[in-house]
Amino acid sequence: MRCALYLQYFSRDIPRSKGRRLSKRSLANFSEERLRKILDEAGITYEVRECYYPRIPWQKTKMYILESNLKKSSIMKLIEKRL
Repeated sequence: MRCALYLQYFSRDIPRSKGRRLSKRSLANFSEERLRKILDEAGITYEVRECYYPRIPWQKTKMYILESNLKKSSIMKLIEKRL
């Protein structure tokens, strides 16, 4: 199963109404390098692409295309737990 994760899901500067998925408290130590490490440790293969986030179309960002048997919500919980 494929799913996409935008970096906006992990931005402390963006409110939940604009797409942030995790709590600000859990994102205190977030970095893109740490995200990649978590995905590698979980055995999730991914591809990184440059794109624009649909809710903030003027801001260029990165999108992680994940290939995994897990649902997106399960992956987000896994990431939040390991941050």
